[in-house]
Amino acid sequence: MTKKLLIVVKVFAFSTLHFAQVGINTSNPQTAFHIDGAKDNPTSGSPSVVQQANDFAVTNTAQVGIGTTTPTEKLDVSSGNVRVRNINSNIGIGGTDRVVVADANGVLKTIDFTAYSLFHARLAADQNTSASASIVTLMFATPVATSPFYSYNTSSGVLTFNQAGNYLVTLQASFSNISAGAQLLLGIRPVPDSNYLGRGSHYAGATTPTLTASTRIGELMNYTTVIVVPTAGYQIRFTAAPNQSCTILSTEIGPTGNGNVTNVTVQKI
Repeated sequence: MTKKLLIVVKVFAFSTLHFAQVGINTSNPQTAFHIDGAKDNPTSGSPSVVQQANDFAVTNTAQVGIGTTTPTEKLDVSSGNVRVRNINSNIGIGGTDRVVVADANGVLKTIDFTAYSLFHARLAADQNTSASASIVTLMFATPVATSPFYSYNTSSGVLTFNQAGNYLVTLQASFSNISAGAQLLLGIRPVPDSNYLGRGSHYAGATTPTLTASTRIGELMNYTTVIVVPTAGYQIRFTAAPNQSCTILSTEIGPTGNGNVTNVTVQKI
């Protein structure tokens, strides 16, 4: 028995030293360690895609292929699903753990999904509308939150989408220096300009207070909708069009303090 074991060890060592490749169920190993599960690989040349489907391979750079003899990542699975048993018992931590995604080539990566899809910006300064029902582009400052999905031009007020998809938009504004019954309107328009992609209107319930250094309060309006972005590079602008001249406030000031009031939030859904 000892002699037989020594012979096996010597054969294994000889194949390793002289050929630097070990094959199981194949005399034609393609990598440093290669198992042909179904024993269907050719004795020379490269196995076909179908023949590789039952193979397991480890390269000299420690890349592992399952169903492929040419892995390009540390673990490269040619087809099929990957199962992790009892994964549901390992509960993630919200706000800390990351979401696993696959790129176009099937390579797994992680992203912070809660921040990745969000765009939020605040009005840079007060804006005046000088004529009845004139369409004014709301000019937001550098975004407070953004992601690779968006590019915003603070000079033109144009938001560019870098990926097609469905987006939830919430637009909020405070209109001051208006009379009771004034019609307030917020909208989303495409670039180049055309009909609204979405719009909402609201009638002021009362005349707003006169603006002073300590009191800056307007009639608040908000509007939420979903827009469908057909292609990457699609552009929009956010607008206001009240039926009388007014001031759209960036910040409100009242007895309890001050804070931003006109802003926009966009989220990919």
